[in-house]
Amino acid sequence: MRRVQTIVTRAGGVRAKASPILPPPRVSEVLMPSLYIDEFVGISNRLEVLPLAFAIHDVHGHDIVLDWHELDSFSVDGTRRGRVWPWTKIGAVRVRHCDEAIFASLAGRKVILRSLDGPDALLKPRYLDAARRVHLAPALADSVRATFARHAGRPVAAVHLRQGDYRLVSPERYDIGTEWPAVPLWWYRSAMTAIRQVRPDTAFFLAGNGDPMLHAELVRDFDVFTLEVESHYGYKKDDHSSRVNPVADLFALACCPVLLATPVSGFSHWAANALGTPSTCIVPMPGATPVDARMGRVDLYGERLPRWRAAGRTGSDTTPLSATLDGIDLSRGADCGWL
Repeated sequence: MRRVQTIVTRAGGVRAKASPILPPPRVSEVLMPSLYIDEFVGISNRLEVLPLAFAIHDVHGHDIVLDWHELDSFSVDGTRRGRVWPWTKIGAVRVRHCDEAIFASLAGRKVILRSLDGPDALLKPRYLDAARRVHLAPALADSVRATFARHAGRPVAAVHLRQGDYRLVSPERYDIGTEWPAVPLWWYRSAMTAIRQVRPDTAFFLAGNGDPMLHAELVRDFDVFTLEVESHYGYKKDDHSSRVNPVADLFALACCPVLLATPVSGFSHWAANALGTPSTCIVPMPGATPVDARMGRVDLYGERLPRWRAAGRTGSDTTPLSATLDGIDLSRGADCGWL
């Protein structure tokens, strides 16, 4: 539908100009300011914005609007689905980094929120509560439960392969030489072998992005299983796409007590440290090679993403492990009770 607007020209003539009729504002938009989160980063990083969004809501009363394709796969309590239209941006304050002064200035203002960080005193108490507001769609939750049920009674370890958009520094040595370092496939093979030597009956749940053929040797040589829930999110670039629904993969990883993680990755972080129950992460140590696949342990349940990324980039919060993975309980199966 279009509205015809009459315009008087300089010569005194009259011409008609068609302009779009905008949808009427929702009642909530009239009564309270709105806060929008769009698809400016991947799904796990967008989840990291939620604690700050809820802090802004709690203090300033904002209505939280999510413009995310994946909301057909999950829901977030205390938010609603909407769109960031071109006219939505008019008059909005764009928040890409939030400190205490910026936070205080948001009262009564329309906000487009793109900050993954903020005042720790506001975010830390809300962090796990924000994660508990995120719910996998019932049909997908049923698929996750059914997948793990086929391995009931056996210990389960998860493997998160972040390939594609993460890059190898060297095929023969793991080092943090790039902002988003991929873990070489040989390291996962070494870690899986170490787990199998301790618990030969371990089943490995595999989730990842990039070319599935890169994972073929792990599937061939270990007892590996995956979800059979196809991804329908074609908007993702080829180097970030995955065969399996990424939301279902994230929740499935969060059901596993031990995770061979990708350091720095927010996907590994949200699976191990925010959703579900605590998971122990096994990560490569800088300097690892095929003949010395150094492994470390990270336990950061309830901590925020900056601390996880610091662990991956500096080695903080990381305890070196022996070749026999002493101190890690490898006897547990998957826990789907929280889904």
